Amino acid sequence: MFVFIPPIFMKAQIPLGSSIAAMIICGGLLGITACRKTTKEKSETLKPVAVLAPGLNVNGLGSLPGAIYRSQAKSPIHWQPWTKETLAQAKAANRLVFGVIAIPEQPGFQSVLASLAAAPGLVATINQNYVPVLIDGDATREMGILTADLCAEMKLSLRLPLFIWMTPDANPVAWIPVADTQPGKVAGLFEQSHSMVSATWAEDSAYMLKNSALDNSMRRTRIGQRKNTKVMSEQSGEDTIRAIRQLASLYDPFTRNFDEGGGLFPAGTIDLLSTAAIHPGLPPELRARCLETTRDLLLDLLPSAMFDPLEGGVFSSRRGRSWAFPNFYRGCGEQARAAVALLNAYRATGNAHALEKALGVIAYAEKNFTTPDGLFAVGLTRETDHAAWLWSVEEVEEELSPEDAAWWIKATGMQGLGNLPSEVDPHREFFRSNSLGLSKSVAELAAEQAQTIEVFAPRFENVRNKLLQARNRRLGEIVRDQEAHAGVTFRMVSAYAAAFGATGDVAFRDKASALLEKSKQAFSNGPRLRMFTKDAPKSIGEGRAFLYGLALQAVLDVAAITSDQRLLDWSEDLATTSAELFTDSEFLKECPDDAKIIDLPITDLLMIFGDTTAGMISSAECRLAGYGRPLVKSFSELATPLPVYAVDRPILHTDLLQATLARSFSVTVISGASLSPEMKLACEQLPMRMIQRSTAKPADQIPAGSVKIIFASGTKLVVSTPAALQEALLPSRPKL
Repeated sequence: MFVFIPPIFMKAQIPLGSSIAAMIICGGLLGITACRKTTKEKSETLKPVAVLAPGLNVNGLGSLPGAIYRSQAKSPIHWQPWTKETLAQAKAANRLVFGVIAIPEQPGFQSVLASLAAAPGLVATINQNYVPVLIDGDATREMGILTADLCAEMKLSLRLPLFIWMTPDANPVAWIPVADTQPGKVAGLFEQSHSMVSATWAEDSAYMLKNSALDNSMRRTRIGQRKNTKVMSEQSGEDTIRAIRQLASLYDPFTRNFDEGGGLFPAGTIDLLSTAAIHPGLPPELRARCLETTRDLLLDLLPSAMFDPLEGGVFSSRRGRSWAFPNFYRGCGEQARAAVALLNAYRATGNAHALEKALGVIAYAEKNFTTPDGLFAVGLTRETDHAAWLWSVEEVEEELSPEDAAWWIKATGMQGLGNLPSEVDPHREFFRSNSLGLSKSVAELAAEQAQTIEVFAPRFENVRNKLLQARNRRLGEIVRDQEAHAGVTFRMVSAYAAAFGATGDVAFRDKASALLEKSKQAFSNGPRLRMFTKDAPKSIGEGRAFLYGLALQAVLDVAAITSDQRLLDWSEDLATTSAELFTDSEFLKECPDDAKIIDLPITDLLMIFGDTTAGMISSAECRLAGYGRPLVKSFSELATPLPVYAVDRPILHTDLLQATLARSFSVTVISGASLSPEMKLACEQLPMRMIQRSTAKPADQIPAGSVKIIFASGTKLVVSTPAALQEALLPSRPKL
């Protein structure tokens, strides 16, 4: 995955002769020998006696929770957990740490680790020279965020997994992202770096310890400067409008390209534009522009191969600039996030196809990521050959009857010479191959066949199942991840809540409430949260600020659709705990102090891995304030500022912009007493994060059975019927 790093984060320069990382890329260790000559003899006389702890002679992942750790628990490499104890053992053994940072949603790490484990000589080199440590950059989110900083220091875009060499003091010495997962390339990359790093450590470890500590101190200063008042907007409302205009302008309706959009599924963009399109506080012309762009994006995305017509679900990213060629992997978190965005897009545009896709994505997540205990797993998809997912016309004709093959080929846009654009397959590696994207709904396909939906639906399912079975034979057995994961479970709570809001189907509301309660029982550890249901060292399983943001979002979403005041108490408790754990004098901490290992002020401001902590906490602050339960002031001041550079790179800040939009152009609905069931339902179906909610107090003087709407302009309106509420907040829009 490649992620654009904006210029403000690219200014850091590696000091000459400091970090070895850039030197490895350049092919040499410049300036090291001369600096060490005066201290070499002294350091040799002071070398400590190495003591190798018995646990370092075996794989130490054991029963650690999490998909990444379980996948490598039987590796011949003596992987150790990312803990202070492991680093203490590395110091006692007088060894460097060789770490691999990976996230479970990206399958490339599995082939990289398999390549290392498959070479006995390489395994021996790692086990005999280092303390190897595997780091889950999703659960240990601060380390995932750090990879972007380290890659930026080398003027490289982010790619995972990342090889990183560290001292036992957790100071980075050298690092390099693994861009090519072919076995020979992986081994060569490791050997090249290992030969230089190990030689320098053996020759003068004291120098490397001192130099890496100095380098990390300079990095600490650079990172700390990001949360600077000079780059925070003093007119957040105006800058939010400018950013939304900029975001909408990135789409070119003629070339149908979304400039600067990157390769990820644009859930954040769709979510923000959909919200802006129906926000009553924005200028009409801006709303119209956002609505137009949202419609165009849906026209491009919904029929594309990003949605799998055989098994369901949405792929997380694409290969190149065309949605016709996805990267064929799907994690639970991306499914939930895409579903919420598509449901909001349906509310804005009335596009029934968007609703169908969203509900299909939720159904796919339920089928593939539900764990035995009724929670959700993050998903661990192994890397597969792209060709196994593609089809020739002849292959489809072999599997289906002539009649079914004809309508299927037409509906999915297959062609004899292949349907992949030349820009995504310039070398014609996949000549005559086709990706599958269903251009029409089942009902529309039935109409084309002059059949009723009742008659055609079984026929469609038969075709789909035949092709899915054929594809599964190519892919082979895929082992499911069954480890409950707090982050994606909270995301699924929000997806259910959004589905209720868009459809009014109370079954989704019931699912959201039940899953939230089950999540509270599974992932609460007193007032704090943990990432897994099983115990783990704090540095591995303790909830980070991002997890608290997801939990706050889910709790407030369910509170909005149920009017359950008890949930507000829990949200307030979560907010209080977050303030205690993550407030710093200058920035929003990502990692609680008792779980932190590497000494860097890491904060999550940029959408590198989807939503950010800053965006979710800012949204929660706005929503809690609407309920009359504001965050602690010191925490609020860290969470709510909008960086001025968000205007120029809005695609990297859509979640923070959406929170600022809700705050700067607030719309508050105050519910009076004795609402009719119909009116209560209408209030609970209002957009969860765009509209603030509150319960009337006597001073509000709201007639029984009515609600008062207060706009940011100061305008107030009292309505007493669902139709009047709908017209005031969500005026009618044409159906597509």
